[in-house]
Amino acid sequence: MREKLSEKKQILIIVLCWTIYTFAYLGRYSYTSNGVPIKKFYGVGSSDFSLATTFFFFAYGVCQIISGLLCGKYRMRVIIPCALFISAAINLSVYLGLPFYLIKYLWLINGVCQAVLWPSLLRIISCYCDEKHMKLAVIAMSTTVAVGTFASYGTSALFALFDGFRFSFLLATVCMSIVALIVVLFYGTLTENKKYENLTEKENEAPKAERSRSEGKNKGLFMIFVIFGVYAVAINFIKDGLTTWIPHILSERFVLSDSLSMILTLVLPLFGFFGALIAVFLNKYLNDHSDCTGAFFAFSAAAVFGIVLLFGTEYWYFILILFGLVNMFMHGANNVVTSMLPLAVGKKYNAGLVGGVLNGACYVGSTLSQYGIAAIETATDWSVVMRVLAYLCAAIFAFALVMRLIRSRKQN
Repeated sequence: MREKLSEKKQILIIVLCWTIYTFAYLGRYSYTSNGVPIKKFYGVGSSDFSLATTFFFFAYGVCQIISGLLCGKYRMRVIIPCALFISAAINLSVYLGLPFYLIKYLWLINGVCQAVLWPSLLRIISCYCDEKHMKLAVIAMSTTVAVGTFASYGTSALFALFDGFRFSFLLATVCMSIVALIVVLFYGTLTENKKYENLTEKENEAPKAERSRSEGKNKGLFMIFVIFGVYAVAINFIKDGLTTWIPHILSERFVLSDSLSMILTLVLPLFGFFGALIAVFLNKYLNDHSDCTGAFFAFSAAAVFGIVLLFGTEYWYFILILFGLVNMFMHGANNVVTSMLPLAVGKKYNAGLVGGVLNGACYVGSTLSQYGIAAIETATDWSVVMRVLAYLCAAIFAFALVMRLIRSRKQN
């Protein structure tokens, strides 16, 4: 029987996990958040610029799945700081003037390192936190994406005012190195060296009859991966597509300055923070995670169609607000799929595995969004990109309705 950690240590574990993932975003988006100045500094186009992010998201997505499968096998206190230190070193190399053609290869490695974090952190929380603190963990971890994105784009916008985009990479290096050192020094004390995350609940605590019964749950786990995998791909195609390309849209379509475009883009992660809170609130009334996700896609479809209608005008401030709403809804949906769902099923399945696979699916969408949106824009224009996103939102909402109909028939 596992001994419960003290309330103080459970809260500190949640704070540590929140800090790790939030600070990691500085090293993840240091390149993406500086897209406009990087393109101008190196004299490259959208397609060349997007190769590094495509490499990153591809590596991140694949390794998320691998990490989810293995997160119950390795030592967290070793793998997490190693991943942070390597990511910090990669960011430092860009700050020191790495040639542009090498960035995409190092960003591929960066994707591998960052992929370790999310499944590991979900695994830690599910293993060391009781049901009472699990609710706090859901709320806390749901804000990491919004806060981390805001911090990355906010500091990048600040540095852009002084033509110093490289300092974003230096900041990421310092922050990730500090939090990695904290893990090395204090992780063992917080967890009392119990190493519960290296155990699988059914393998070590359940009798053979229970393990046999758990084999029958594989079909349910497979259906979770299929249904929510579809949601995950679409969510990050839209969310990361907008995060990457909105500064470019504001700069190229509405001829706003680079720093102003990046500052205005800060509206997106701010909206995203509220999206995470809305997801927690909405889940109280729509008990099914698929219904919650479908509702967010319905709201997003309405907002993107509004952007399509306004895109030919000069009302960029209205368009920016609608971009913010889309980002808010997609952050809410992302929170449902990658945080709330894995932690909700954490007592039945390996939360790290569920979170890793679904987060990996998210970054399949992210990979497609980087080069795919760039290719659509290059072949057509930004207005066509907006229509593609609107149709995608509507299609996924229809998919959610079909899932609800199938579930209702089975219940009846």
